[in-house]
Amino acid sequence: MGIVLVLGGTKTGKTSFAENRAKAYSEKNRTPVFYIATARPFDSEMVDRIARHRAKRPAHWETLEEPVNVAAALKPLAGGKNTVILDCLTLLMTNLIFDRGEDCSRSDAEEAVFEELDRIIEVFGTCENELIIISNQVENGLVSEHQWARMFQDIAGSAHQKLAAAAEKVYMMNAGLPLQLK
Repeated sequence: MGIVLVLGGTKTGKTSFAENRAKAYSEKNRTPVFYIATARPFDSEMVDRIARHRAKRPAHWETLEEPVNVAAALKPLAGGKNTVILDCLTLLMTNLIFDRGEDCSRSDAEEAVFEELDRIIEVFGTCENELIIISNQVENGLVSEHQWARMFQDIAGSAHQKLAAAAEKVYMMNAGLPLQLK
């Protein structure tokens, strides 16, 4: 199966699409679904968002909350035919970059993101499982006036290209509709 990348803007239906895909695969093959959540509850809105996401998931899905060491969390799940959802890459990137501190340079940010991305691809790039990676396509928006935002957009765009090259399938979501790119 390998990697499936689901891209799109905010509220385009990425998570619902990924969850429905995982549910269908799980029911067809009678296999478990594992959900790797990268969100950190850093403000009240994120606390509410995380709670809504948790409430939507089937109770029998196993959720692992891991904001930065995703490849390590994925490693034990790389056998068998289960489905894993990683929600989401852009939050993982944010966590990795912010954990480097305010003085994080572009090269440090790129190193943090691409080292973890390489580990994720190494773990899931050739196994029978399906890893569905959800990511916000922030690089399609306007160029930000803020240096950090521009850096993030650039790194996200490069990360998406790298993942798309390694993925078996790539979908772009728009208005709740999937467009298969690969």
